[in-house]
Amino acid sequence: MMHAQLQKRLKQEALQDDHDAFTVVIGSRASVLDGDTDGDANVKDITIENFSASARGIELLKNTSLKISLGKRYGLVGPNGKGKSTLLKLLAWRKIPVPKNIDVLEQEVVGDDKTEALQAVVSANEELVKLRSEVDSLQNSSSNADENGNDEAGEKLAELYDKLEALGSDAAEVQDSKILAGLGFTKDMQARPTKSFSGGWRMRISLARALFMQPTLLLLDEPTNHLDLRAVLWIEEYLCRWKKTLMSYHTIVIS
Repeated sequence: MMHAQLQKRLKQEALQDDHDAFTVVIGSRASVLDGDTDGDANVKDITIENFSASARGIELLKNTSLKISLGKRYGLVGPNGKGKSTLLKLLAWRKIPVPKNIDVLEQEVVGDDKTEALQAVVSANEELVKLRSEVDSLQNSSSNADENGNDEAGEKLAELYDKLEALGSDAAEVQDSKILAGLGFTKDMQARPTKSFSGGWRMRISLARALFMQPTLLLLDEPTNHLDLRAVLWIEEYLCRWKKTLMSYHTIVIS
């Protein structure tokens, strides 16, 4: 009995967000974080045969096979301790090799006093944030430049604006606001700093970030845990229209 309790405690510790604690062996070789070589650039599916995973010496998955096909929806259902959360973590961290062209977004928001909820969702698109910053910097510097400098700055700004338009920059905040509203955030709440929210509400912000980014592979770790009925119904309808690959898991409580 004591051994079983110790093993359970060690397993829980092993599941903390420590990338280095996990080891994945595929056949007879350990995996790499970035998936396979550039040869997988056109691969649309994830197929792994006969892999095992352990954390700090505790075996979590053994002789497991996995196939995830583009555009399919997968649900992992089962009791606690069967490796559902571990599998999602290993995919998100690419400990299980994921082709480089398949983007995966982790759900995590660290609260602070400066970042508003709406900003936290927009910031999930790092390319969009970077381009906006470049535009602001270029506009500030061009005001002090000579005529030739202004011409060069104008050309560069035009190029940046084209990229922002391709990313849907003008509609980003509107889209994010709708997603947050669907998850229960009022306009006032969307303007509050992330640090003012409880862990459950930050999980909703994390979920909103994932929905906004629309990654090729969306991994949802018990997404309805922190949602009320209204938000559950909203996300159910939202995901019915999801056109990319979706994997979610839920725990069955056996009494």
